[in-house]
Amino acid sequence: MFSTFDLKEISKELSVLEQMRVDKIYQLGNEIRIKFFGRGREDLVIKPPLAVFVTSYPKPAPKNPTWFAMLLRKHLKAMWLFKIEQYDFDRILMFSFGFYEENNPVVKFVLIVEMFRDGNILLADQENMIVGILSREYMKDRTLAPKSVYVFPEKKKGFDIGIDEIIELSREYEIVKGIATQLNIGGLYAEEACLLAGVDKSKIGISNEEAVKLKEALLQLENLKKDPMIIKKNDEVVDILPYDLTSYNGPEYEKVRYESFSKALDEVYGKGESEEILREELSTHQKKIQKFERMLKSQRDLYNSYIEERELYKILGDLTYEKYPIIEESIKVIEQAKKNYSLEEIKEKLAENKLISDVDFKTGIITFNFDTPLPIELKKDVNENANLFYEKSKKMKRKIDGAKIAMDNTEAKLLTLKEEEEEFEVEAPKAIEKKAREWYERFRWFTSSEGHIVLGGRDSSSNEVIVKKYMEDSDIYFHADAYGAPHVIVKEGSKATDITLKEVAIFAVSFSSLWKDGYGGGDAYWVKPEQVTKEAPSGEYLKKGAFAIKGKRNYIKSVSIKLTIGITSEGKIICGPDVPVEKHTVKNVKIMPGKHKKESFAKRIAKILETDDIDGIVQALPPGGCDVRGK
Repeated sequence: MFSTFDLKEISKELSVLEQMRVDKIYQLGNEIRIKFFGRGREDLVIKPPLAVFVTSYPKPAPKNPTWFAMLLRKHLKAMWLFKIEQYDFDRILMFSFGFYEENNPVVKFVLIVEMFRDGNILLADQENMIVGILSREYMKDRTLAPKSVYVFPEKKKGFDIGIDEIIELSREYEIVKGIATQLNIGGLYAEEACLLAGVDKSKIGISNEEAVKLKEALLQLENLKKDPMIIKKNDEVVDILPYDLTSYNGPEYEKVRYESFSKALDEVYGKGESEEILREELSTHQKKIQKFERMLKSQRDLYNSYIEERELYKILGDLTYEKYPIIEESIKVIEQAKKNYSLEEIKEKLAENKLISDVDFKTGIITFNFDTPLPIELKKDVNENANLFYEKSKKMKRKIDGAKIAMDNTEAKLLTLKEEEEEFEVEAPKAIEKKAREWYERFRWFTSSEGHIVLGGRDSSSNEVIVKKYMEDSDIYFHADAYGAPHVIVKEGSKATDITLKEVAIFAVSFSSLWKDGYGGGDAYWVKPEQVTKEAPSGEYLKKGAFAIKGKRNYIKSVSIKLTIGITSEGKIICGPDVPVEKHTVKNVKIMPGKHKKESFAKRIAKILETDDIDGIVQALPPGGCDVRGK
């Protein structure tokens, strides 16, 4: 049974589903499954009172949907999931669904999941009226049935409970029971509190000193660091936890850790239950393969870290020479200051220098606040500091070579083991294959004919992020000469030819308001990154996502407004200029401004591209109506 702590952590993890839309809803036995779309596919499993998680192991849809599944489909189909939250540190999870009205999220329904007693799921409207419920309940203090107003359970004591209250609890109950029920944290965490406090869990009537220790233990529980795991005993699953608890520190327990609490739950309730019979234990051979795969991953991570470290040392060495005058002068000033001032006084003076982020006289290191933080040893001159970085870079090269040999050996062993594995016939449930997303795919994007990544903002927030976070000195900045246009950057744009510049101009103009207004063409311009500033001209104000341009603009006039939308061999949707999109996709359609609404047009395009990713197409299309065009 899910505890309040379990719900606390899973509610955070499930936030990945926010801003996705409901596709399909199924009921399979005692669980509800909701398929979301938007940023790929995600499948949510609600299994009260046992678990709530995202699964990678879909089950076959039932031939005949239940009445409750039909009710949920009727009200939630295609709605956005705006928010997921735990109610008041209780075993209640709330999912807020709705639509955007004039770009503002408006909640229409709340799916409430109760994870206590036998568990329950209900749908309530904006007025908290119950629209539908999995299991009707009639109690003294509240009624859970259609057309009844949903009332939350009576609030329990929280972690702000006082010492006197803890003592009072212990007079009425065994202390573990009192904490478990009255603080609503469940038996396991109540026992954990007693263990941490060193208090006999069965004791009735504890001392003031014991109450103080219990209060401290409760605070420890409240601040536990997430460490998701499955607890096994004699190879059998005994618990699934978001934290590492001392209750399971005995030698009889095995702790299998996961990157998320949801994945741990999915391993037991998703993967395990997707088979009619639980899979047999992995063979010794398979365990060997997993061991070498983990080893190879660690070796690869280490290899990549060596490469990054080597590059960093080289950068620091180059930066040391680049900033030679500043560093040399700073060292001289510090050495001279030592004659007249204390180290503390010098440190205070240096704190005023924006170029210096830190100074540590104990280690003799001063850190300069350049684009890359640069630690310099005061006892060494500039050349010696630079050479030190270069020597470290050389040492990393030797480590890289050694790591590569180790990787090659492990890969060879792994290949042999996998060839031998063909002798085994072990069936495992297949996980949903999720498309790997590149960092730039959160924006509008395409790859130019010359291989340049081109990014465009979707809204004011992403426009801000593109310029502030992702624009570099080697890039160039594009903008349509029109209102309501995205900020566009071309990665390594300084190396681009007219071919790429013309393609980006089409992209910038086509995704502006000119498309929505039905224009056939427009103008665009490009500038260097240093010309883009957040400093507004005198007497003006720049709102979020807006930037000012300094100096000369390089215009590209009379750009045609037209695009091509296509799908790659990996199933990714791209929308951009004709030539590069055709080059990088296996199926594509030429489009232009038109009368068809995006949603209905996307369905038409989906059939041509032979994909069910309608939402991906909607997101890729420019703002406004669309139509298919000829050559």
